[in-house]
Amino acid sequence: MSALPSKQPGPDEDGLGFAVDLNRKQPVGDQIYEALKQAIITVRLLPGTSISENRICRHFGVSRTPVRSAVVRLSEDGLIDVYPQQGSFVSPIRLAEVRDSHFIRKHLELALLREAAARWTSAKSAEARAIVETQRQAMLADDKDRFFEQDERFHYAFAGFAEREGVWPTIVQVRARLARFVRLFGTPARLPLVLEEHLAVLDALDDGRTNEAAERLERHLDMIFTMLAQLPDEYGPYVTE
Repeated sequence: MSALPSKQPGPDEDGLGFAVDLNRKQPVGDQIYEALKQAIITVRLLPGTSISENRICRHFGVSRTPVRSAVVRLSEDGLIDVYPQQGSFVSPIRLAEVRDSHFIRKHLELALLREAAARWTSAKSAEARAIVETQRQAMLADDKDRFFEQDERFHYAFAGFAEREGVWPTIVQVRARLARFVRLFGTPARLPLVLEEHLAVLDALDDGRTNEAAERLERHLDMIFTMLAQLPDEYGPYVTE
């Protein structure tokens, strides 16, 4: 599988490669921010892509004010680099940030899992397994967007099981930096292994083996380092230390 987007922008998309219908009854700046963020995270907008405010204004049919606000927020997220007199560009994938983000995510998710284990029930297991099954169906349908949506839902479930949903926004923030890396450099062979790793965590929890469940989750999350070690040379322009 090539992780690069194959979709070519249509004549009505102004070259951005995706289309969004804005709800004019909702804050426009928030919608533009979310649309651009998702396009960057899902690598529809590749690292290095020029982010022209004028182009985005034309694309969405809005004024510069909400667009500028969205660009500022994406810059604060580390997803866009703004260079005075030069323009704004989708930021490269910074490997140091990937490592730091992974550190934060792993330690928070392991803590959530241990707290969830103390409250584990057959109903929670069934709920998590249903998510994995939906993820499997998405894989079989070659629906990568849905696969990754369900992947996030699986991990989010443990915040709910631990009754610590307030921790999740912090994890989401760092996952955004990791998601681009996974989307760009992942392979089809990895997807069924993700399902197996999820189920292994649940099997251990069902058997009351909390330490093993934590080890399984840690091993699952640490697979990103295997991907780092196998980074193809052809993707060099998209990454930096």
